[in-house]
Amino acid sequence: MQYFEDIVVGNVKESTDSYELKAQEIVDFCEKWDPLPFHTDERAAEQTPVGKLFTSAIHTVAIAIRLGHQLQTEPVATAIGLGWDEVRFHAPACAGDRLRLRGEIIEARVSEGNPSLGVIRSLMSLKNQDDETVISFKAAALIRRRPQSE
Repeated sequence: MQYFEDIVVGNVKESTDSYELKAQEIVDFCEKWDPLPFHTDERAAEQTPVGKLFTSAIHTVAIAIRLGHQLQTEPVATAIGLGWDEVRFHAPACAGDRLRLRGEIIEARVSEGNPSLGVIRSLMSLKNQDDETVISFKAAALIRRRPQSE
């Protein structure tokens, strides 16, 4: 188990596998959650500045979260997520893209309200096969500190 004390500011990890975004997945997700024509119809997508089928922003966030689980080489003593800040959508995620996640620890401090917990902040960047950032955000979580008996 990895505790707060084991997490080092500046540590960088990348997802071990890339995620290939398929056209049918985009259509299926967006028909349910973001049914804009340029997400669900290739012809409509061709008329946009992107010029091809691309998924919704929330779908790219979900992919980033899924890939984030690959950044953990061992279980982390996470108590709860605190939120995301500075969420930015830099480029569209399109059918055929191969996406991977890069995470960097940017802050680690003991919780002022509960010293048995630490606050970790990470900069997360979802990148495509051309190393172009698709989305980025700062994620914060409460992590349990190592029990005194260990």
